Amino acid sequence: MRTKFRVMAALVAIVALAVLVSAPAASANAGGKKFKILRIVAELKQDEFLDGDDGPSLGDQLVLSERLFIRGRQVGESGVVCFVTQAMPPYDMLTFKCEAVLSLRKGQITLQGLIEVQGEDDPGPFRLAITGGTGAFRCASGEAVVRVRTETRTVYRLRLDFCKKRKFDDRKKDDDGKKDDDR
Repeated sequence: MRTKFRVMAALVAIVALAVLVSAPAASANAGGKKFKILRIVAELKQDEFLDGDDGPSLGDQLVLSERLFIRGRQVGESGVVCFVTQAMPPYDMLTFKCEAVLSLRKGQITLQGLIEVQGEDDPGPFRLAITGGTGAFRCASGEAVVRVRTETRTVYRLRLDFCKKRKFDDRKKDDDGKKDDDR
């Protein structure tokens, strides 16, 4: 069970980091919206499973950190926390709410989502949302698909949707006519 929690948390963290760190060529879908596809490998650095009761139960937590790699080069680290949100006997399926922060030189990126694990050896794929970021990644969005390869290694395929960069003068005006930064 501990391995399964580890895998889920790693999934969330690595997907987000992959999107931010690498910059492959942009593509466009039928609607003309641009996106990037990134592949990131995450290696477990350390982890701890906090178990409130014997066996899986609501509120149990998995906390972990990972090293993130693209083409064999370390590009950052992640911090992940996953909470058990559904654990019903016979525990063939558990649901986790996972949140991850990927820290990179130009900013951070966040991921989150509900992950359903079907048995201890479920390798995925698992889907998570890219929910935002800071710095160069302040408008990050998209989806990550995660597959567990071993107890300590996970592969992430990220689809990062491009955001429209705002110009300084394009800040939203409030009802009183003042711009956000004028307050």
